[in-house]
Amino acid sequence: MNKTTRDFDVPCFMTDGEYRLRASAFMDVSQDMALQGSQELGFGFDKMNPVHLGWVLYRMYFKFLRPVIWREHMTMNTWHKGQEGLVFLRDYELLGKDGGRAVVGTSSWVVLDMQNRSFVRNESLPEFVNPEAQNRENAVEFPAPKVVIPSSLTKTVVREHTVQYSDIDFNGHTNNVKYVVWAMDCIDRAFTSTHQVSEVAVNFNRETRLGDKVELQMAEETTDTSRVFYVEGFVEGRQSFAVKLVF
Repeated sequence: MNKTTRDFDVPCFMTDGEYRLRASAFMDVSQDMALQGSQELGFGFDKMNPVHLGWVLYRMYFKFLRPVIWREHMTMNTWHKGQEGLVFLRDYELLGKDGGRAVVGTSSWVVLDMQNRSFVRNESLPEFVNPEAQNRENAVEFPAPKVVIPSSLTKTVVREHTVQYSDIDFNGHTNNVKYVVWAMDCIDRAFTSTHQVSEVAVNFNRETRLGDKVELQMAEETTDTSRVFYVEGFVEGRQSFAVKLVF
């Protein structure tokens, strides 16, 4: 078994007002399948949690090759690509009924000590965490990139978001998908209703927790082929996350 696979028909709650799969919904599925995949490989939640360790998403990048529509029958595949330095790489592909790729993605994960909220270095990893690749195939040729806002752009404060019950996952912090939800909500609805997001890159730099007040700042640029939005979240002046959305 060199991939973890799941078939599903795109449900209404994963789509936007134009019947298209939302970027955050792709992340929802990929997150759950990463948990499933690590479980199948012997270093999932059931092994990690008793020793107070957890997998935490560090960076993610994915690209829509075409829109995915409500009720389409899709197949999602994911696979562990091995370890590079402190991070473990995992790729994703979402296939249509014809077997063609509709969305491709890659992610970088770290192991977190859930008691003191610190990264676990390689020499302290338990033996059951296998650094060897399950499959070396690339859905994306490069690791998830660092999101850097060009210095030439002007950032504006869009709003402040207080982390709520619905934002929190079982690791006790804001679920990674929520940052993309917040970022998309910063963009004018008239634009998102008429334009398809094509690329998403997310960096998770510091966790946010229940009650934190997150200041959302946005910058945008227009190129010859696309419009790009950058959204950052700050808690007490420190960056928690950065999202790049390409339309």
